[in-house]
Amino acid sequence: MGSGINGRVYAIGLYEDTIYMGGYFTEAGGHSAGSIAKWDGLSFANAGFDFQGGAVNVIHTYNKLLYIGGAFDSVNHKRPSGLVTWDGKKIDSVTVNAYPGFYWTDLTILTTYKNLLLLGFGEIDHYGGVVGVWSNSTYAYLGNTAIYPVANSATENAFCQTDTDLYLGGYFLYTENQNLNYPPKDTVNNIAMWNGKKWSALGKGIHGTVNAIVSYNNLVVAAGSFDSAGGIPVNNIAAWNGSKWFALGNGVNGEVYTLAVFDSNLYAGGSFTSPGNGIAEFNPTLKILPPIINNDSVNVFPNPNNGQFTVVCKRAIMAGNQPVIEIYNDLGQKIYSANLEDGNNLINIGKQAKGVYLYKVTSSGNNLVNPGKFVIE
Repeated sequence: MGSGINGRVYAIGLYEDTIYMGGYFTEAGGHSAGSIAKWDGLSFANAGFDFQGGAVNVIHTYNKLLYIGGAFDSVNHKRPSGLVTWDGKKIDSVTVNAYPGFYWTDLTILTTYKNLLLLGFGEIDHYGGVVGVWSNSTYAYLGNTAIYPVANSATENAFCQTDTDLYLGGYFLYTENQNLNYPPKDTVNNIAMWNGKKWSALGKGIHGTVNAIVSYNNLVVAAGSFDSAGGIPVNNIAAWNGSKWFALGNGVNGEVYTLAVFDSNLYAGGSFTSPGNGIAEFNPTLKILPPIINNDSVNVFPNPNNGQFTVVCKRAIMAGNQPVIEIYNDLGQKIYSANLEDGNNLINIGKQAKGVYLYKVTSSGNNLVNPGKFVIE
């Protein structure tokens, strides 16, 4: 993109067909730019205003305004609140008189939630953080929520929305659903879900810091710097299916800072070197080859089912030479394996997430007998 930017970029946002980039830099595309610049698709330009004494950390469009937040001292040499709005012509400070120890410079994430501007904060007064809602020039806490720290430090790094719920990730120990005396009882361990009324844990949570969350293939994927999720060993990335955590393959060998979904694939960016070098793609497609051989017939019914079904194997099977059925989830993980007998075989794979599951049947010589799929609903 031209000659690039001579510093760090922390945030990118789109406003009225123009891309704004914020961070900590003094020049963009050869133009003077105080931690903020704009890109029109061909070249960089000064955004029309500059920040002094710090960095821009978040950029988000809401209610026809561009919200820009960070740990800067001033904008155009006039002291702002640390969160400002841009309407294409002028900058205005967002002011609030809420919690006494409240500082906009602690703002770490912004998103739109149910037509409200949702704000996530890091450490406040070395005690904890808050999740806030900004609407009609009024600030309030989401569900009287306080985010309590781990070892006197708490950060909120990522929001993710699904059709029904909101997820928050970072580095914190508790969420509190009401203004109760410390310590709270709702241990969540660095990731939590808001259902519109209260916060809840995702199993045993995550052992480490969550930097990014996305919705992917009916799963919630979290990534960051951690070694287990729900008590299961993982390498910095894991998936939640609504009831339990899964590893995503072998994960990555370093910290993940961001996640994105494009064209049915999941992408991770960070400071890892394997797989990839700072950027990696996860494609869970399970390839079952070759086609059916030996004229064997294997059928599954009912299909769809609830995790209990019958497999019919119409072939002569000798003792000690049974074919094996293996069942895989949509992450390509094997969740079930058993020998098949001649005739009807009742299978129960337990409570599983709704979705499409793949199965394959192999003979004793590891030759493929029959592949297929079924649906749990």
